[in-house]
Amino acid sequence: MGLTEREVRSLSVKSKRYSRSVGDSLYVLVEPVKGSGGKSFVGKMRSNGKQIDVRIGVFGKGPGQWTLKAARDEWFRLRSWYRETGRDPRELQKDEKRQLAKQSSDQTLNELVDSYLIACKTKYKQSETTIKDKKNKLSNEIIPALGGSTPVSRLGWDEKSKGRTGREAVFEITDSIEKRGSLNQARKVLGVMRHLFDYAIERGWMERGQNPAVQARSVGAGHEVQHNPCLSWDELPQLLDDLNRNKGNGSQVVLAAIKLDLMTFLRVGSLVPMRWDEVDYAANLWTVPGSRMKSGKNHWVPLTDPIKDLLAHLRKINGDQDYVFWSPRGRSKPHIDESALNQHLKVRLGYGGRQTAHGLRSLPLTAGQEVLKFSAEVIQRQMDHAVGDKVRQAYDKSQLLDERWKFMRAWCDALLDQGLEV
Repeated sequence: MGLTEREVRSLSVKSKRYSRSVGDSLYVLVEPVKGSGGKSFVGKMRSNGKQIDVRIGVFGKGPGQWTLKAARDEWFRLRSWYRETGRDPRELQKDEKRQLAKQSSDQTLNELVDSYLIACKTKYKQSETTIKDKKNKLSNEIIPALGGSTPVSRLGWDEKSKGRTGREAVFEITDSIEKRGSLNQARKVLGVMRHLFDYAIERGWMERGQNPAVQARSVGAGHEVQHNPCLSWDELPQLLDDLNRNKGNGSQVVLAAIKLDLMTFLRVGSLVPMRWDEVDYAANLWTVPGSRMKSGKNHWVPLTDPIKDLLAHLRKINGDQDYVFWSPRGRSKPHIDESALNQHLKVRLGYGGRQTAHGLRSLPLTAGQEVLKFSAEVIQRQMDHAVGDKVRQAYDKSQLLDERWKFMRAWCDALLDQGLEV
């Protein structure tokens, strides 16, 4: 019997490539940990007396990716075509690719941008502020540089237009912004382009694997390296969108851990060993034992509605385990490793040098004061930072828990406004 969607998602990455059958001669190929660590669908069949592999595509729900159902439907279509024509189904894939390129050649950048901004509101549910910000970057930085009448198909990574590839055009934009001294702006514009061209791929207006703005990790390379870098509040929506779409094709448990880390801003070592018996739904509090806290004291995390929604999602996955972030791959520990969050952010999502799991703790301290207008004292107490002398610190739970409650509600609501999905 073939695997289910959840079982495919749960397949662990090993030191060597391996495959598992999902039925009807269709297989999911799991790349080794030293490679991409990704999963893709491949069909196996005989054509003209030879065994051939027919690649369907990468497993996932993002642009240009395939769910298990979609891959099975595509494999059925290709095999049916082979039975009718007797031709190698890879020929059909090539013919369709050429036809797609011909059709997409009529779509201009201006048309892509118009469609994308509508999708930001209706499909991606982004706030009006975020959409306005993207529109400004598109109008002021991206369209003038790439040309609004340029066919989208000519902007791919390897495609040449006006004597330059799409990749080179992207770097010309970010380089010009950096020369003005606006390193953060360069990162933000790059993020908008990456999402824009992901959308183009999803619509079939650009070939898969041709996004010219992906993995451009050198943008802002002139910055001093930070041990725990963190995105700005304005850059957060792009990260949230990448998480929501599971762009990195990652484990649902690791994704949920990153989202809970965003909402609670705990140290990763305090977060990942979380147990179900630490959660008190009657009191709406999660008590983190002092043994896991840097201060050595119990720490109280108010359970906001978004946090409870995320825990309900995790209940469906690990509700029969002691640990909220239980992992079947755990060796020395019964839960995901502390490094899993950083690994996902750095390797799978491409945020190396820009965002670490520990760096997420910087966001509430800055945005909490600047955007939400809460006092630094309330935020730092919720972060388990020591504030004031010993007498003042002893006041923590009784005197400031109400204020921490208000902050946590406002913080989680603000994350939802930025695009977080739980």
